[in-house]
Amino acid sequence: MASWSGRLALCAVLFSALSMGGCASWGLWPGSNTAAAQRVEGVLDHTNGGWTLQACGSEQALPLVPGSRLPELFDQVAQPGQLSIFVELDAELQDGRWLARDIRRMLSTGRGCQDDSAEHSQWVGISFDPQWRVDIHDQGMQLTAADSETGQQMSVISEQLPDGSRNYRDASGRALELWLYPSDCFERSSGDYYYLSATLIRDGLRLAGCGYQGEVDHRPR
Repeated sequence: MASWSGRLALCAVLFSALSMGGCASWGLWPGSNTAAAQRVEGVLDHTNGGWTLQACGSEQALPLVPGSRLPELFDQVAQPGQLSIFVELDAELQDGRWLARDIRRMLSTGRGCQDDSAEHSQWVGISFDPQWRVDIHDQGMQLTAADSETGQQMSVISEQLPDGSRNYRDASGRALELWLYPSDCFERSSGDYYYLSATLIRDGLRLAGCGYQGEVDHRPR
Protein backbone atom coordinates (compact mmCIF):
# COMPACT_ATOMS: atom_id res chain seq x y z
CA MET A 1 0.00 0.00 0.00
CA ALA A 2 1.16 3.51 -0.80
CA SER A 3 1.38 5.70 2.29
CA TRP A 4 -1.34 8.25 2.88
CA SER A 5 1.27 10.99 3.10
CA GLY A 6 2.22 10.41 -0.54
CA ARG A 7 -0.77 12.45 -1.68
CA LEU A 8 0.70 15.54 -0.09
CA ALA A 9 3.74 15.67 -2.37
CA LEU A 10 4.59 19.05 -3.83
CA CYS A 11 3.80 19.62 -7.48
CA ALA A 12 7.49 19.61 -8.39
CA VAL A 13 7.94 16.23 -6.74
CA LEU A 14 4.76 15.02 -8.37
CA PHE A 15 6.02 15.88 -11.85
CA SER A 16 9.23 13.95 -11.25
CA ALA A 17 7.26 10.94 -10.06
CA LEU A 18 4.82 11.11 -12.96
CA SER A 19 7.51 10.58 -15.57
CA MET A 20 8.28 7.05 -14.37
CA GLY A 21 6.39 3.78 -14.32
CA GLY A 22 4.13 1.81 -16.66
CA CYS A 23 0.82 2.24 -18.44
CA ALA A 24 -1.98 -0.11 -19.38
CA SER A 25 -4.87 -0.32 -21.84
CA TRP A 26 -8.40 -1.71 -21.77
CA GLY A 27 -12.01 -0.55 -22.02
CA LEU A 28 -13.73 1.88 -19.68
CA TRP A 29 -16.31 0.42 -17.31
CA PRO A 30 -19.31 0.27 -17.54
CA GLY A 31 -18.73 0.45 -21.29
CA SER A 32 -16.81 2.62 -23.70
CA ASN A 33 -18.15 3.72 -27.08
CA THR A 34 -14.59 4.04 -28.36
CA ALA A 35 -13.45 0.47 -28.92
CA ALA A 36 -10.14 1.60 -30.41
CA ALA A 37 -9.21 3.65 -27.35
CA GLN A 38 -6.36 2.62 -25.06
CA ARG A 39 -6.18 3.10 -21.33
CA VAL A 40 -3.24 5.47 -20.88
CA GLU A 41 -1.64 6.93 -17.76
CA GLY A 42 0.85 9.75 -17.86
CA VAL A 43 1.72 13.43 -17.56
CA LEU A 44 -0.70 15.88 -19.10
CA ASP A 45 1.02 19.19 -19.83
CA HIS A 46 -0.72 22.43 -20.73
CA THR A 47 1.67 25.14 -21.88
CA ASN A 48 1.57 27.83 -24.57
CA GLY A 49 -2.09 27.11 -25.18
CA GLY A 50 -1.47 23.50 -26.28
CA TRP A 51 -1.70 20.05 -24.75
CA THR A 52 0.78 17.17 -24.65
CA LEU A 53 0.69 13.75 -23.00
CA GLN A 54 3.77 11.81 -21.94
CA ALA A 55 2.64 8.27 -21.24
CA CYS A 56 4.13 6.53 -18.20
CA GLY A 57 7.28 4.71 -19.28
CA SER A 58 7.68 6.80 -22.43
CA GLU A 59 10.49 9.28 -22.99
CA GLN A 60 8.50 11.31 -25.49
CA ALA A 61 5.54 13.62 -25.02
CA LEU A 62 3.05 13.61 -27.88
CA PRO A 63 0.47 16.23 -28.82
CA LEU A 64 -2.99 15.62 -27.38
CA VAL A 65 -6.36 16.68 -28.73
CA PRO A 66 -8.24 17.21 -25.46
CA GLY A 67 -11.90 17.01 -26.49
CA SER A 68 -14.54 19.19 -24.88
CA ARG A 69 -14.37 18.04 -21.25
CA LEU A 70 -10.68 17.70 -20.43
CA PRO A 71 -9.84 21.44 -20.31
CA GLU A 72 -12.73 22.06 -17.91
CA LEU A 73 -11.59 19.27 -15.57
CA PHE A 74 -8.01 20.51 -15.74
CA ASP A 75 -9.12 23.95 -14.57
CA GLN A 76 -11.07 22.36 -11.70
CA VAL A 77 -8.39 19.96 -10.49
CA ALA A 78 -5.02 21.66 -11.11
CA GLN A 79 -3.45 23.64 -8.28
CA PRO A 80 -2.88 27.38 -8.90
CA GLY A 81 -0.04 27.74 -11.41
CA GLN A 82 0.19 23.99 -12.03
CA LEU A 83 0.80 23.19 -15.71
CA SER A 84 1.46 19.43 -15.49
CA ILE A 85 -0.87 16.89 -13.91
CA PHE A 86 -1.28 13.11 -13.71
CA VAL A 87 -4.10 11.70 -15.82
CA GLU A 88 -5.56 8.37 -16.75
CA LEU A 89 -7.45 8.49 -20.02
CA ASP A 90 -9.08 6.39 -22.65
CA ALA A 91 -7.40 7.78 -25.76
CA GLU A 92 -6.65 6.86 -29.36
CA LEU A 93 -3.21 7.22 -30.90
CA GLN A 94 -3.55 8.55 -34.44
CA ASP A 95 -0.87 10.07 -36.66
CA GLY A 96 1.51 10.66 -33.76
CA ARG A 97 -0.99 12.38 -31.48
CA TRP A 98 -3.38 11.32 -28.73
CA LEU A 99 -7.14 11.86 -29.09
CA ALA A 100 -8.75 11.99 -25.63
CA ARG A 101 -12.02 10.08 -25.33
CA ASP A 102 -12.87 9.39 -21.68
CA ILE A 103 -11.23 10.62 -18.48
CA ARG A 104 -10.77 8.10 -15.67
CA ARG A 105 -8.65 10.08 -13.23
CA MET A 106 -6.99 13.47 -12.96
CA LEU A 107 -4.79 13.92 -9.89
CA SER A 108 -2.87 17.01 -8.81
CA THR A 109 -1.50 15.14 -5.76
CA GLY A 110 0.05 11.74 -5.12
CA ARG A 111 2.84 9.70 -6.69
CA GLY A 112 1.61 9.60 -10.29
CA CYS A 113 3.23 6.87 -12.39
CA GLN A 114 5.15 5.62 -9.35
CA ASP A 115 1.97 4.71 -7.51
CA ASP A 116 1.73 0.91 -7.76
CA SER A 117 -0.73 0.51 -4.87
CA ALA A 118 -3.43 -0.84 -7.23
CA GLU A 119 -1.09 -3.17 -9.12
CA HIS A 120 -2.90 -6.27 -7.85
CA SER A 121 -6.35 -4.75 -7.40
CA GLN A 122 -9.38 -5.04 -9.65
CA TRP A 123 -11.27 -2.09 -8.15
CA VAL A 124 -10.40 0.56 -5.56
CA GLY A 125 -12.56 2.76 -3.34
CA ILE A 126 -10.72 5.57 -1.59
CA SER A 127 -11.15 8.61 0.64
CA PHE A 128 -8.63 10.87 2.35
CA ASP A 129 -11.04 12.58 4.77
CA PRO A 130 -11.72 10.41 6.65
CA GLN A 131 -8.89 8.11 5.54
CA TRP A 132 -10.02 4.77 4.19
CA ARG A 133 -9.32 2.53 1.24
CA VAL A 134 -10.88 -0.70 -0.01
CA ASP A 135 -9.12 -2.88 -2.60
CA ILE A 136 -10.97 -5.64 -4.42
CA HIS A 137 -8.62 -8.51 -5.34
CA ASP A 138 -9.04 -11.99 -6.72
CA GLN A 139 -8.58 -13.11 -3.10
CA GLY A 140 -11.39 -10.91 -1.79
CA MET A 141 -11.67 -7.50 -0.16
CA GLN A 142 -9.05 -5.58 1.81
CA LEU A 143 -9.82 -2.61 4.04
CA THR A 144 -7.25 -0.04 5.11
CA ALA A 145 -8.41 2.67 7.51
CA ALA A 146 -6.98 4.84 10.24
CA ASP A 147 -8.94 2.95 12.91
CA SER A 148 -8.60 -0.63 11.66
CA GLU A 149 -5.95 -3.25 11.09
CA THR A 150 -4.21 -2.80 7.75
CA GLY A 151 -4.05 -5.65 5.27
CA GLN A 152 -6.80 -7.92 6.55
CA GLN A 153 -8.20 -10.01 3.68
CA MET A 154 -11.92 -10.80 3.67
CA SER A 155 -13.89 -13.15 1.45
CA VAL A 156 -16.32 -11.17 -0.65
CA ILE A 157 -19.74 -11.50 -2.25
CA SER A 158 -20.10 -9.33 -5.35
CA GLU A 159 -23.11 -8.08 -7.28
CA GLN A 160 -23.57 -5.84 -10.31
CA LEU A 161 -26.82 -3.95 -10.79
CA PRO A 162 -28.48 -3.13 -14.13
CA ASP A 163 -27.50 0.54 -13.78
CA GLY A 164 -23.80 -0.43 -13.67
CA SER A 165 -23.34 -0.05 -9.92
CA ARG A 166 -21.23 -2.66 -8.16
CA ASN A 167 -21.51 -3.97 -4.62
CA TYR A 168 -18.90 -5.92 -2.63
CA ARG A 169 -19.66 -7.15 0.87
CA ASP A 170 -17.89 -9.25 3.45
CA ALA A 171 -18.98 -12.87 3.04
CA SER A 172 -18.40 -13.66 6.72
CA GLY A 173 -21.36 -11.55 7.80
CA ARG A 174 -19.54 -8.51 9.16
CA ALA A 175 -21.31 -5.23 8.39
CA LEU A 176 -18.84 -4.06 5.76
CA GLU A 177 -19.53 -3.36 2.10
CA LEU A 178 -18.31 -1.20 -0.76
CA TRP A 179 -20.47 0.34 -3.44
CA LEU A 180 -19.07 1.70 -6.71
CA TYR A 181 -21.22 3.92 -8.92
CA PRO A 182 -20.62 5.06 -12.53
CA SER A 183 -20.73 8.78 -11.67
CA ASP A 184 -18.16 11.56 -11.45
CA CYS A 185 -16.41 12.10 -8.13
CA PHE A 186 -14.15 14.85 -6.78
CA GLU A 187 -12.26 13.70 -3.68
CA ARG A 188 -13.22 16.37 -1.17
CA SER A 189 -9.88 16.91 0.56
CA SER A 190 -7.63 16.90 -2.53
CA GLY A 191 -10.05 17.97 -5.25
CA ASP A 192 -8.77 15.15 -7.47
CA TYR A 193 -11.13 13.69 -10.07
CA TYR A 194 -12.22 10.04 -10.38
CA TYR A 195 -14.73 8.58 -12.81
CA LEU A 196 -16.42 6.43 -10.15
CA SER A 197 -18.11 7.40 -6.90
CA ALA A 198 -17.82 5.08 -3.90
CA THR A 199 -19.62 4.46 -0.63
CA LEU A 200 -18.13 2.43 2.21
CA ILE A 201 -20.66 1.09 4.71
CA ARG A 202 -19.22 0.03 8.09
CA ASP A 203 -21.56 -1.01 10.88
CA GLY A 204 -24.34 1.07 9.36
CA LEU A 205 -22.19 4.18 8.90
CA ARG A 206 -22.01 5.41 5.29
CA LEU A 207 -18.72 7.02 4.20
CA ALA A 208 -18.45 8.77 0.83
CA GLY A 209 -15.42 8.40 -1.41
CA CYS A 210 -14.28 7.91 -5.01
CA GLY A 211 -13.33 4.85 -7.03
CA TYR A 212 -11.35 3.62 -10.00
CA GLN A 213 -10.33 0.43 -11.80
CA GLY A 214 -7.14 -1.29 -10.74
CA GLU A 215 -4.43 -2.93 -12.80
CA VAL A 216 -5.52 -6.58 -12.99
CA ASP A 217 -9.11 -6.86 -14.15
CA HIS A 218 -8.66 -5.99 -17.84
CA ARG A 219 -12.32 -6.40 -18.72
CA PRO A 220 -15.54 -5.58 -16.89
CA ARG A 221 -17.09 -8.69 -15.43
